[in-house]
Amino acid sequence: MRFLPRRRPGPPSTPDSPRLPQPHVDLTHGAGQEAARLSEHPLIGLDAEGAAVHLTPSDGHVLAVAPPGTGTTELLRSLGAQALLAGQHLDILDVHHVEHAWARGLDRVTYVDDPDQLHRHLLGLAHQARGRAAKGQPGPRRLLLVENDGTTQVLLDHQADPRPNGVALDALTAVLAHGRLAGIQVVLACREVPGPLNGLARDLFSTRLLTDPSDRTWRTAGPAGLTLPPGPGFRPGLWHHLTRTGTHRLVQAARIAEDTAAAFARRAPDQPPADRRTKESHP
Repeated sequence: MRFLPRRRPGPPSTPDSPRLPQPHVDLTHGAGQEAARLSEHPLIGLDAEGAAVHLTPSDGHVLAVAPPGTGTTELLRSLGAQALLAGQHLDILDVHHVEHAWARGLDRVTYVDDPDQLHRHLLGLAHQARGRAAKGQPGPRRLLLVENDGTTQVLLDHQADPRPNGVALDALTAVLAHGRLAGIQVVLACREVPGPLNGLARDLFSTRLLTDPSDRTWRTAGPAGLTLPPGPGFRPGLWHHLTRTGTHRLVQAARIAEDTAAAFARRAPDQPPADRRTKESHP
């Protein structure tokens, strides 16, 4: 069992601080479940107005930057389970192979935990993405999740073989550059923006999610020219949601328990959960 550093919850909202979303959004009941049903696209979470924030193909790739132990794995699990439910293929890169046991053995899941396999898998996806983008023929949609802990370092350091063909991050950058036109969407989770991506974060990632960002992270991945506004402090699952168009809002990420995620992902897209109620049955 890994013990993560405990962080104190941030201060409550005040007249001088931004209004906060509700603290809990769950995919299996309540407002989270209802919001997830509004779209075939994965629900990221709810904003302070209670509006659903979904991850659509037009949102492009996602960069999620957060300290360890602040909800990154829960975010990836929620997005991954919903993508499978919608019929997408799911790729999970996780060199510690401990964070997403729920997904092992599921159909349409490629789980990569070996550094050599990770590099070669990205090279294959990059080749596939270039070919499909050039032909204008996107394939079946797939969501590529890059887990935070340790995997980012492999991206920066690892080569698939001794030949000088670049590190794994070069292959991922090619997937980012061509993947959108090929039906591949990437969610890269990391503790801080990898150095080689510092000047490219806003261009490669149309959507950025930042938890309790440092000044450095905000300068790299925040809106260009905008200083870091007074924040609410840390709260598990609370993200700054930033888009290429300049939209900035606080979003409480949807979550799903690990022991529930596999059953949720296996459910047929048109099969309602057992506790689903019709409008007529609402009190």
